[in-house]
Amino acid sequence: MKFYAILLAASMFVACTPKETECTVAVVPQPVSVTQYEGSHKYSGAVVTRLDKKLGEEEYVLDTRRARPVITGGSAAGIYYGKVTLGQIAEQTGGEVPCLLIKDKPQFAYRGAMLDCCRHFFPLEDVKKFIDIMAEHKLNVFHWHLTEDQGWRIEIKKYPKLTSVGSVRKCTKVGHHRDVELGFDGIEHGGFYTQDECREIVAYAAERHITVVPEIEMPGHASAALAAYPELGCTGGPYEVICNWGIYPDIFCAGKDTVIRFLEGVLDEVCDIFPGEYIHIGGDEAPRDRWKECPDCQAKMKELGYESEAQLQSYIVNTIEAYLNAKGRKIIGWDEILEGGVSQSATVMSWRGAKGGKAAAALGNDVVMAPNSHFYFDYYQTASREGEPLGIGGHLNLRKAYSFDPFEDLDDEVKAHIKGIQANLWTEYIADFDNAEFHLLPRLAALSEVAWNAGGRTDYDAFVERVRKVLVPEYEAAGYTYADFAFRNPPVE
Repeated sequence: MKFYAILLAASMFVACTPKETECTVAVVPQPVSVTQYEGSHKYSGAVVTRLDKKLGEEEYVLDTRRARPVITGGSAAGIYYGKVTLGQIAEQTGGEVPCLLIKDKPQFAYRGAMLDCCRHFFPLEDVKKFIDIMAEHKLNVFHWHLTEDQGWRIEIKKYPKLTSVGSVRKCTKVGHHRDVELGFDGIEHGGFYTQDECREIVAYAAERHITVVPEIEMPGHASAALAAYPELGCTGGPYEVICNWGIYPDIFCAGKDTVIRFLEGVLDEVCDIFPGEYIHIGGDEAPRDRWKECPDCQAKMKELGYESEAQLQSYIVNTIEAYLNAKGRKIIGWDEILEGGVSQSATVMSWRGAKGGKAAAALGNDVVMAPNSHFYFDYYQTASREGEPLGIGGHLNLRKAYSFDPFEDLDDEVKAHIKGIQANLWTEYIADFDNAEFHLLPRLAALSEVAWNAGGRTDYDAFVERVRKVLVPEYEAAGYTYADFAFRNPPVE
């Protein structure tokens, strides 16, 4: 960790004489409780760390009343977050740390951010930088989007053409995908991560107490895989790795048992690489038109006694879930997996607003809230879009991200199934990491605040002022590109 003060200040900790009124120290996310005492100590960098199994796994207590601060955590992760908080305080006070007793634990066990490396491929060092930014915001789940219509990005040794063919597209759309007249750039775009590189990312993230959740899309967004192995589609092709953005009709054939065997073979290697509990299987934006016309799919429907093609998607999801469960893993899928029925053990990631997540939680499924309304950080940050690079559309400013209430209109029983929240960074229009940083920061700080303190946030104006005073200098010190719209006078929203 290069520095700690990068996180948003949601509360102010002060070392004041009775005459002083101005707060001097900011830390984020807002701790559960802070007790202030008179006096301060010069921080030397030395700390005492202790484990206390009575604390939650990510819970910590930071005591700075002695010259050597004491950090007690429920695990190594809790101690890590305590060090992050101490570093924030020390950097802002020049090392003169006020005497405080801080008790803290996160609201959610799942605090995620997703990076799409398919629409545009990002080198390993950029992926590591994304993880660094996550760690500095006390997030703990890196959702790595690895397969798409526009490129397959993970080496699967059993199926080498997934990368030799599926990782390369011959061109990329110029301008917005609706601007048909602008055409394509004619430049080949490719790249993939070897299994050793994936393991390197897993280890790098683990050092920062971040779990990697890989996403292998099924049954839709499969054009790159079909280009490599056309027999996996309904028509047999020919298929190609797609140069444009959007939703495409050719998806994995639900009627061929060879498709299930293929997916299981891919997941065998994925599970060997990624040791985390969850595997994301996508499930979104899968048109079923080909299935309606496919003899194999219709025969499978008849065999299983199904009345709709939506049930065929559930057949794939449930079959793959059973396979992964037998390997000790759990699935996450986008909220479309609810269509046609899904097992109660599947975790639903709600992206089309919060509605799907609320419905899934009411059914008893665990939910990660990732609504496009609040946490799709590829959206524009201002209504005018002036000064912003080309984007997919939408309007999601810092205020909107900060305002999300994951528990809105939910009773206590349903609330228990909301396991976390996540920001998503889709990269159709984000071709380099400077642009990625611009879209993430400072909106990721708002997500962090919600993730740690869903119901304990301060007012928005105070939030922005603390970001400006505390975070912006740290972004600049780290060389990050960030959006300054909220800090202008007047703010641009």
